[in-house]
Amino acid sequence: MKENLLKKENFVFEHLPKYAKYLLENKLEEFVTVSIRFAREVDLPLLKPLARIPEPELVKLSVESNRLQLTALANNTVSDFIEMNLDNWAKNQLGVLSDGKAMLDKSDVIAEDLTLAFYIKRKTLSYFLYGYTTNPSVRQLIVNEADQYTSFEELASLKVYFNLQKDKLDGKN
Repeated sequence: MKENLLKKENFVFEHLPKYAKYLLENKLEEFVTVSIRFAREVDLPLLKPLARIPEPELVKLSVESNRLQLTALANNTVSDFIEMNLDNWAKNQLGVLSDGKAMLDKSDVIAEDLTLAFYIKRKTLSYFLYGYTTNPSVRQLIVNEADQYTSFEELASLKVYFNLQKDKLDGKN
């Protein structure tokens, strides 16, 4: 990555790690299917290039990526996970399918994907909250930390997106 996009102190949480651990251990498959459903409901543009992936493989890939994300949240190391993902995006290393083809190209991601993806992430995290705790104070603390997490990740993602767009305009693809 060209610049340090994350301040690690923005990604250290008190309540979100326990919630992420709960999701990881109890709701991972459901978390993925609900997230995919929410993505379809808002017609996430990134789903179009992913449409060629059979549904079972999409779920399998999503389970693994969500497992890594929730593990990083549970371990309070999510800034490292985000940095790795942003670096992979900038280097156009967005994963390979079982048939050996690239899952996505960095140019497949458009501005709408970013805003909608973080909306979906917040909505999915909120969806399971009532099954986790009935304490309204704890729920609010988790929502606040989830907002902080997704907002700062979105800011870093937008910086990468703008750098990629600038590179494209400068002919540096």
